[in-house]
Amino acid sequence: MNTKPAPTRARLKPEERGAQPIGIGLRLLTARPLHEMSVDEVAAEAGISRGLLFHYFPAKRDYCVAVVRAGGCRLLLHAAAPEEGTPEERVRGIVDGFVSFVRRRKDDCVAVVRAAAGGDELVLEVFEGNRRVLADRVSRAAGIHAPTPLHRLAARGWLAMMEEMAVGSTADVIAKDDLVDLLVSSLEQVMEQFASGRH
Repeated sequence: MNTKPAPTRARLKPEERGAQPIGIGLRLLTARPLHEMSVDEVAAEAGISRGLLFHYFPAKRDYCVAVVRAGGCRLLLHAAAPEEGTPEERVRGIVDGFVSFVRRRKDDCVAVVRAAAGGDELVLEVFEGNRRVLADRVSRAAGIHAPTPLHRLAARGWLAMMEEMAVGSTADVIAKDDLVDLLVSSLEQVMEQFASGRH
C-alpha cells in the first residue's frame, strides 16, 4: 500500500518567521477589533508556539503595535512623491498612491484607523506618527520646506479629508482620477490662502 508522506510546512528564515504573524494580524484586524485579537490564534495559524511568538513580541501590546505600524508603513510606501517634477506633480504622486492603495485595501485601512481609535496610547502614537510623516511629506512636495504650525494644522486637516473621501467613495460615486484631481486642487487652494495671508 502506497502512502504519501504528510506535507511539511516550509521552513522560514528567522526574519520571515517574525514577519509572518504581522501579516496574519493585519488580515485578522479587518474582521475584529485589535483588543479581541487572540495571540493563540495568530501563533497557531503561523505554525509557531505561543512562546516563540512572545520571543518576537514580548507582550500582546507589542504585537498589536507592530501590526498597526506595519499597516501604516504599507500606506506610506505607496503615498510617496516622485523625486522630480513640479509641486503639483509631486503632490499628485502622493495623492494618487494614497487613493489607489486605499481603494485596493479599504478593509485594511479602515482596520488600522479603527485600531488607533481603540484608546491604546502606544497604538495611537504609531498612528499619529504616520500622520505627521505624511503631513510633512505633503508639505515638502507642495514646496513648503519650513512649514509653520498653521501649515501643519492645515495639512493634517486636509489629510483627514483625503482619508475620509478615499475610504468613503466608490467608483460609481467618483472616478479615482477625478478624486485625485479634486484633492490636489483643494490642497493647492488651502496652501495658497496661507501663503497670501488670507486666513
